[in-house]
Formats: sequence, structure tokens, C-alpha cells
Amino acid sequence: MIDIQITMPDGSITRIRKVSPVPTRRGAENYEREVRAALLEGARSSKEDNQPVVPTLASFATFFIDTYATTNNRPSTVREKRRTLGRGMLAQLGRLRLDQIGPRQLEAFKARRKKDGVSNKTINEELAILSKILGYAEEIGELTTPPPKIRRLKVQKPSFDFLDFDEAIRLEDAAQHAPAPWRAMIPFALWSGLRIGELRALRWDDLDFVTGVLHVRRAVDDVGDLQPPKSGQPRVVDLPQKAVDLLRDHRHGHGLYVFCRPDGSMLARWDCEPHSSDPEDDSALNEVARKAGLRRIGWHTLRHTYASHLMMRGAKPVEVQELLGHASLTMTMRYTHLSPGARRAAAKLLDAAPPRHHSGTGNPDDEFNPINS
Repeated sequence: MIDIQITMPDGSITRIRKVSPVPTRRGAENYEREVRAALLEGARSSKEDNQPVVPTLASFATFFIDTYATTNNRPSTVREKRRTLGRGMLAQLGRLRLDQIGPRQLEAFKARRKKDGVSNKTINEELAILSKILGYAEEIGELTTPPPKIRRLKVQKPSFDFLDFDEAIRLEDAAQHAPAPWRAMIPFALWSGLRIGELRALRWDDLDFVTGVLHVRRAVDDVGDLQPPKSGQPRVVDLPQKAVDLLRDHRHGHGLYVFCRPDGSMLARWDCEPHSSDPEDDSALNEVARKAGLRRIGWHTLRHTYASHLMMRGAKPVEVQELLGHASLTMTMRYTHLSPGARRAAAKLLDAAPPRHHSGTGNPDDEFNPINS
């Protein structure tokens, strides 16, 4: 006979009294060990069966895109997140459960992507989406352990291209000989700082010719759908008089859109962008730039030029931020090094008379020492 008491993993006590199938002392001892092991294994299996199954990254990423991203992001951002996840992350980490993704797996992912020649900036974009996915999984209870700390790779501060004052004038002059709508659209982009999607979506009722004010209410995404501006909020842009005069001369009766096709329909993305690297397939903007004797540029170069010229003429960063529609001042601050007025003002601080009080230690006989003030 065996007569045993076992304390189970949940704290309960189970008693077993059975006849050993082998009627010897050694047989009963072996049978007792088998019974104990079977009871404990059954208790563990039962406990595991009651625990929720943590989803894999691949399955939860689909749920994340279809729910959270679709609800909270612009359609173009949702599409970009799908593309980003499909570039390599799901192939390497998709089969892992969310609670299996730790520092070791993350570093292996970064190493593999770098080996494949992917830039640090792109890898950081992929890690940013992964961080959001893991954070959301923890928020809704799919991940019961804290997600790992994700260390981003170092990225050089991005540079940007812009036209100097002389180059901008040459581009404006060359644009005067371009066909519509480029004859007006190119200089207007220089003088308003609008993104290409905002230019394509601009309507005549967005403009107030009396006050010289432009209301940026919408933008066109990469598949031609109208969306709110990139920041998610409409903004007001005060136009220089030359921009107002330009649009008065450009005014047409072809439809709602300021810059449009001859039939009044909205400009498509391929109307504005190069079709290939072949000069014959170049964009209208680069054809004008080439006639002006300039390098190849993009529409965003005109936006950078607008911001750079404002800074170089003494505009304050917060003013430029509002005109550009940046969500944070950090994006605008990259233009501040171009402001000579700001640099001169900072240098002239050293010409001012020294203050009467200062903190710290010094010569007790110094008239500016706090103890003598």
C-alpha cells in the first residue's frame, strides 16, 4: 500500500491511498514516486491551461493596424506602418510571442538589418512601431510583463537643401515662362511654404484676397484621398502681397482647385513628381529648375527655402512654426542656425555691462561678490 499527502502548487493538500501494482517494498516506493510526479504535472498543466495565450508579434501587429492605427492615424500613416512592418520585422520577429521579445532579440534584429544595408534612420522607424505595438499590448492586457527597453541607433542630424536668395529669384524668373499651373504654383510654393499635398488640395474658397490670408484645411495623401493637414489641425498662413497678386493673375474658371489640370480636376501625384530618373521623365518643377541653371530639387526644397528665408530675415522660431504647421517647435529649430540676427544678438550680450550680482564663490574684496552686495 501507498499512503501519501502532497501539497499542491495552489496550496491545497491531496491524500492518496492505493494498492501498489507491484507487491514489494521497492515496487511500492517506485509507484509512490510515479503517483507524486503525475499529480504535480497534472496540476501544472491545469494551471497553464487556465492562463491566457500571449499572441505572436505577427498576429498582434495585424490587430494593432486594423484597430488602434486605423482609428488614431491618417490612412497614409496606416499604409506606411504596414509597409514598415513588412520590410523585415515580421519576417525576423513575427513568429515570437510578445513576451518572448527581449533585449537579445532586439539587438539581433538591429544587427541583421544593419547587415542588410538598412540605414539607422529606417531601423529606428521600425523600432518605433514595435515599441508602440508592445506598449499597446501591455495597455490592453495582452502582454502582462513590462515590454523591454528599446534603444534606438544613433542617427546623424539630417541636412536639408534650400535655395539661397539669388537661386530663388532665378527659379521665380524661369517659372514665368512655364505653362499653367506651374507658372503660378512654383513661386507660390516658395512664398507660402505649403506642402505638395496642401498645394494640390488648395481651393479658391481657402483664400481671402482682401486680408491676404490662406486657410490650410486639407491635404491630399499619396493615393489621392483628402485628409486633414499633416499636423491634424488646420492653420492660417499670412501671405506676402506678391503671392496674393500672383493668385489674382492666375485666377481661372476651371473649378474649385487653385492649381489643377486643364479640366479643373485635382492634380495627381504623378503630375507633380518625376516618373523616373531619366531627364525626359522629369517633373515640371525640375524642368523649370534646369532652365534656371539650378540642381534637381523637390517640392519640399521650396518649403525648406520658405522657412530658411524667414529665419534669415529675422522671423522668430515660434512664428515660423505656426506658418509651417509644425506640431512641435523642435522641427522648426533646425532652421535657427540660419538667423544672423539671433547670432548677433547672442554675441552682443557680452558687450553689455556685467550684472551687479552673481552666484558662486569669488574674491571677498570683489565688489560683485554676494557677501559685499
